Amino acid sequence: MTVNAKPITVTADAGQTKVYGETDPAFTYTNTPLIGSDAFTGALSRTAGTDVGSYAITQGSLTAGSNYAITFNSADFAITAKPITVTADAKTKVYGDTDPALTYQITSGSLVGSDSFSGALSRAAGENKGTYAITQGSLALSDNYTLAYVGANLTINAKALTVTANDASKTYGETSTLSAFTTDGL
Repeated sequence: MTVNAKPITVTADAGQTKVYGETDPAFTYTNTPLIGSDAFTGALSRTAGTDVGSYAITQGSLTAGSNYAITFNSADFAITAKPITVTADAKTKVYGDTDPALTYQITSGSLVGSDSFSGALSRAAGENKGTYAITQGSLALSDNYTLAYVGANLTINAKALTVTANDASKTYGETSTLSAFTTDGL
């Protein structure tokens, strides 16, 4: 008498995901029941990759032993973008001065490994006293992230100007013509 391996089906569960930078979960599956106390050993795996995208779940090392012939049905595993929020720092300057460096803080999330930002913040045009919006400008991250930006303002304050009248004199009864002065701060 010949004893043949029992055919069983193992189906990777659909909809399994992780966020970029996190550790892979243990991949789950459904299967045709095994006989008695027989059990699976090993684990499912997936095609290699760390960036945002879809990766096929594979049978990996999963086995039920030589008494079973497994038919494996794959599913996709998704790596989703990691959310990061950046908040601009409010800045001030005095009219006529050069702009300060436009800086920001990561206020939600964190970067993975050696990932870094590219580009820089910018601001609305203008040099007169007033408030100018600091914008995201060209600040960006790779497609492995969804970047949310919270703006702030650059405030240009009035420049202090000192006007000093020159010494003058006149004779009693004459008309004054005081027009000479010096300035500091223009």
